[in-house]
Amino acid sequence: MDEIKNTFHFKIISNIFVLIPVALLTGPFLSDLFLSILGIYFLIISYKYSLIKYYKNIFVYFFISFYLFLLVRGLVSQYPYESLIKYNGPIFYFRYIFFVLGIKFLLDISPDLIKKFSIILFFVILFTCIDGYVQWLFGTNLLGYQSPSIRITGIFNTEEVLGHFLSHLSPLLLALLSYVYGIGKKKIIFYILFLMFIEFMIFVTNDRAAFLKITQFTILIILLSNNFKIFRLISFLITLVIIFFALNFSQNSNERYQQTVQDVTNTTIPYMPWSPHHETHFSVTFDMFKNNPFFGQGPQLFKTLCQIVPEYLSGCSSHPHNYYFQTMGELGIIGLFFLFSAFIYFSYILIRHFFAMWIKKNPKKIMKDYYLFTICLLFLLLWPLIPHNSFYNNWFNVMVYLPVGFFMHFKKNKNIHYE
Repeated sequence: MDEIKNTFHFKIISNIFVLIPVALLTGPFLSDLFLSILGIYFLIISYKYSLIKYYKNIFVYFFISFYLFLLVRGLVSQYPYESLIKYNGPIFYFRYIFFVLGIKFLLDISPDLIKKFSIILFFVILFTCIDGYVQWLFGTNLLGYQSPSIRITGIFNTEEVLGHFLSHLSPLLLALLSYVYGIGKKKIIFYILFLMFIEFMIFVTNDRAAFLKITQFTILIILLSNNFKIFRLISFLITLVIIFFALNFSQNSNERYQQTVQDVTNTTIPYMPWSPHHETHFSVTFDMFKNNPFFGQGPQLFKTLCQIVPEYLSGCSSHPHNYYFQTMGELGIIGLFFLFSAFIYFSYILIRHFFAMWIKKNPKKIMKDYYLFTICLLFLLLWPLIPHNSFYNNWFNVMVYLPVGFFMHFKKNKNIHYE
């Protein structure tokens, strides 16, 4: 493997990999291009050096099975073109498996890339937060962008994704910093202070789903972390106090909070973390599901069908804002089986860790914090009771599959991620 590490092409691809956080700031084009380049590179390298071992694992088998079902279901659907190709269709969904394996390969060959990646990710998140705070306080960000709504958009200009960006990547950053720099008391305090800095920024973006994710991540840290419990509990309480005062200072945040309370109390099942408007999308997917419960209507056909079927017009949108409802309507029970299986897998790991920590008190089965945080992030990305973006959104999927590559690399080194 040393001969690969010392090649010019490996160094180029390594630089592309560590610059993915920067690419994400620019939008879907560059991040998707970097993903594709990394995937193609691994495909070529794995063929040239016969790296068959990378393909012999349950994740690859699981992903390929899902993709083949996705492809066949799209081909035999009523609208194959709209299902697989139109709207950046899922016909190229296979790229993500090579992206993940590419990350694992790079990290296996050159583990020092984790440090480089974490440094760049840290400064990207730091810049993004500072830029967002400037827009929150002064109306425009460092580049003169003004938010088109009550949400803070910062560097993303008119795209209301700042909260999602931070809630997806800050848990990964915490995991990588803990792995690279360790968990001494002073370091933990620094990590937690920076997390508070991010957490409050997520709140002022007025992105409810993103704030819920970071809050859920906090709860998991308090319940499951080895070294961060007390620090995170105290810091979270401090953040809540700051938020309380901010609600009196920021009219937009106050309005968003009031709207949130109204929304969650008026859902069909009270206090669900979505709005009645989301439920109109869910009703469309449920009707799609009833028409073909086993196989659904075809991947990514929610948008197409809700524009064609008159009964669906009131619930129309580009996607139904939940992975599970989208999969239920488009891929039926079989599609849900794949999605729930992934969620149950990460749930099982966390439950096993909980029992080892609190019931059996077995240190040999307690995961180290950096590994735990990576799994918590993947668990939360698959959490069913929360609004999501489209299951096939390229930009979001870079952030979804990015931690999977780190997880697979960490998982390989079983001797280091348990206490």
